[in-house]
Amino acid sequence: MGEHYKKKAWIDPSKRARQALDTILETTSEEAIKNEALQTSVDSELHKEPLVQKTENRAQSRVLFITRDVSVLEDRSMLQLHLVSLADTFSEIHVMVLCTATEAKKSTVRLAKNVWAYTTSVRFWSSQMGAALALARAQLLFTDGFRPDIVVALDPFESGLAGLQIAQKYEREFQVHVLENMFDPEFLGRDKRNKWRIRTAKHVLKRATSVRASTVSIMTQLQERFPHIADISLLPRHYDIQRLIQIAEVPQAADPFTQYVFKLLYVGKLDKESTLFRALDASRSILVSKSIGMLVLGDGPYLKEFQERARILGITEQVVFQKDVSKLVEYLAISNVLICTDTTEASDEIVIKAAAAGLPMVAARTPLREDLFTDGESAFLCAPEDTLEYSQKLVKFLNSSSLRVQFRERARDIVRSRLQEDPEVYKTAYRNSIEAVYADGLPGEINTSPKATKASGYAEEVPDQPLATTPA
Repeated sequence: MGEHYKKKAWIDPSKRARQALDTILETTSEEAIKNEALQTSVDSELHKEPLVQKTENRAQSRVLFITRDVSVLEDRSMLQLHLVSLADTFSEIHVMVLCTATEAKKSTVRLAKNVWAYTTSVRFWSSQMGAALALARAQLLFTDGFRPDIVVALDPFESGLAGLQIAQKYEREFQVHVLENMFDPEFLGRDKRNKWRIRTAKHVLKRATSVRASTVSIMTQLQERFPHIADISLLPRHYDIQRLIQIAEVPQAADPFTQYVFKLLYVGKLDKESTLFRALDASRSILVSKSIGMLVLGDGPYLKEFQERARILGITEQVVFQKDVSKLVEYLAISNVLICTDTTEASDEIVIKAAAAGLPMVAARTPLREDLFTDGESAFLCAPEDTLEYSQKLVKFLNSSSLRVQFRERARDIVRSRLQEDPEVYKTAYRNSIEAVYADGLPGEINTSPKATKASGYAEEVPDQPLATTPA
């Protein structure tokens, strides 16, 4: 009976995952790392210098990004476009995608001349860490050392743990990006594995010395919980304003919501901080007309609650919920007015993007919005919790097309003059943020003509060659 019980416990995926994670966390302890270092061969110790290439103006690092986001494998996804845009910023970009066999379309994909993506393609979640180490060894380890100079984990969970192990094993600089608020009480219930992800993140962040956060809120909480982190700051932001302005000036694809003559747009994450309930309440008076619709772009744990609120208000047929936030530009182009009742940093970005795209707005007051826009001239700004004020200003927009034109032009002028952002400036800031992991500045020029002789599909002078036999 006892043997039968033990067998069942091992078959249970949650128990197996927990045991696997316990093993990983134990083997990445300081004591285990030191013991492993004592067994390292002399040959490998002689080839651990950073492999930095030097261009005409500056040295360029080779970076390994690690992510759980499989969208990087999808053509023209936001993450793929972002990483490919950095191709001329770093000497080489390697992307390790932690995914299952069913998620991996190809084992190796060349995304650009010097950008490659590799997948772990494991059957079970608990096998990710071993697969990550094996993949790093197979694809990135040469006779003259480990190729990347910097390892960057795009989350502190599976990617963070894999990045920590790889960076420690090959003595490379390590940085963690925290893009999701794991301190939100609701994070735990979003996925059955999140309990272990939180534990993993704590393990990783206790050992990390360089961390980047996506918002001030996340950064503040990280500073409070992990005061030892010496290098912690916000990731640079890029609004891609020029692209939004250009898109707004050319004819758009067919509008899928032609049943509505006038369309309101709300964009935001549907969580406990969302104020979509206020936007629905404020819009109710004009949504009684069948020719007016409200497009809600966003997803989150409170989606069903907001759908139920629309039903209670009697406006279900007038409210369209769309989860795919990658369609933001399309929705900005087909809408008539943005209603933004949120006051978060993320909603500030939405407001800026809407202004760049020429979409008039009714928005809650925030310091940024009051600094950029003048109420009644370039935007309608409201007291954040004043539902009636939102409603009254929406009616003004509905009744005056000339007012919408005025706001559109003035808001775009403000964005052009005050927020116009050069993509090159952003890429430089992003590179500098990552390379801040070098405490004493960039390492010197070392081995600029490496001979790649590792038998894994590499060719001589690999920077201009695919890093595997499988073509993109």
